[in-house]
Amino acid sequence: MVTPNIATASPSYSVDDDERPRSPRVGASLLLFAAFVVIAAGLHAPMFSDRIFNADEAYLATQAQVLVDGGHLYVDTVDRKPPVVPYLYAAVFKVTGSDALAPVRVLAVLAEAFTAWLLAVEARRRLRWRHASVCAGVGFLLVASALPAADAQAANFEVFMLPVMTAALVLGVRDRPAAAGATLGIATLTKQTAAFALVPLAYLAWRARRWSGLARLSVAFVAPIAVAAVVFGPHDFLFWVFTGNGSYADVHGVLGYAIGLGARETGWFLFGAAAMVVLLPFAWRRRRDDTDLWLWLGSGVVAVAVGLRFFPHYYLQLIPPLTLLAVRGLDSLSTTVRARALAIVTVLAVVPAAYFLVPAFVDGNTKDTTIALDVAHYISRHTSAGQRVLVWGQAPEVYWASARRPATRFATTGFVTGTSGGRPPSHVGSRYAVPGAASDFYADLRRTPPVLIADMSTADQRHASFYPPAHFPEFQRFLDRGGWHRVAVVDGVAILRPGAR
Repeated sequence: MVTPNIATASPSYSVDDDERPRSPRVGASLLLFAAFVVIAAGLHAPMFSDRIFNADEAYLATQAQVLVDGGHLYVDTVDRKPPVVPYLYAAVFKVTGSDALAPVRVLAVLAEAFTAWLLAVEARRRLRWRHASVCAGVGFLLVASALPAADAQAANFEVFMLPVMTAALVLGVRDRPAAAGATLGIATLTKQTAAFALVPLAYLAWRARRWSGLARLSVAFVAPIAVAAVVFGPHDFLFWVFTGNGSYADVHGVLGYAIGLGARETGWFLFGAAAMVVLLPFAWRRRRDDTDLWLWLGSGVVAVAVGLRFFPHYYLQLIPPLTLLAVRGLDSLSTTVRARALAIVTVLAVVPAAYFLVPAFVDGNTKDTTIALDVAHYISRHTSAGQRVLVWGQAPEVYWASARRPATRFATTGFVTGTSGGRPPSHVGSRYAVPGAASDFYADLRRTPPVLIADMSTADQRHASFYPPAHFPEFQRFLDRGGWHRVAVVDGVAILRPGAR
């Protein structure tokens, strides 16, 4: 990650010298970061349990296990995601000698604290109000925790994308287009939607240097992505990260469902971010000073809406620009009015955070996760290390918790069945599958056949009853030819073994 040189940065906004706060001393800056770490740890204390908050964590952990064993991303394990976070998980597993999620979650807490610190640094540079930096950092942490536990308490892609993306904007504001572009390129290799932040960065580069700034920004942005394409192979990398996402963005036949989902999830986000949203009209008064922030927010809205999936953790991308605009709104108020407004927005920030945080402390694993973990326990007891297994369904927890590798490169069968989140459970079938996934799936089964298959459709785990094997003739033929038959039932899940009965 490129760290901004705050000490030598030149201001971009017209604030009188006697009103502009001086750059904080190193000790004070470190103390502020430490305070943000403590607050972030408190708001994310549920993460340090053994609860599985999000299947994405289990998918990433399964990929990391394959990578630690010497596998190659986009060949031996695949997902429609960039490479940074799978390798981050793998590095943590390698260093700790364990595939526990707690160390990765510690890094997620540090990533949120670092994002808060970057926002505090930018708020201090941009605004004349001396408490702006503290309000920015604490406000970000509170609103980022005001999401369902599956989204706020998981070490997901957005959590690791935010500090890198925010650092890119901090650099862009300081007229360092090349560093900003390279940093945003790395953020895009963490989660693709970070690329939408090119809009405010392009504005900043054009304002400062015209075509020269845009050229530096563009070349530097493409450079890390081009390097990744060379390292992983252009075809596989580009397909899984960019060009192979057509089916994911397809809304044919489900537009009404997607719009309804978007309205509901946006409503919940506005509830969680109410403290910031109510301040936007006051920030609008100074919009000419913050054109880059409004462009950042607008481009983030587009990023959230791409694909019309509306997972709550997608909205995390909106919080950094919202944070700075909200603090600008407070800064625009008189001292007396600001004190009253700050009391109101504090309540509006704390109440939603508590609303989502309390259940995260007291709730356990969901029924679907419990089923997956019980199946993992059975598989770990009835197979040996090195043997492959297959889960027909959306339960990557089985692979991770059993420490058994998938028989295919896919940690879920959604790439073949077409099932995925953000769509009705009945929206399945080969026509929604990732192009070419079925060929890879069956080739893998022939090359590394499983010793057990867990058919999640018999338990309707994560709506798997909508895609039983019988609905996919090629897979059913594979079962018939191998003489696969039921040898056990775990929480309603049929465990299959090949050969004669």
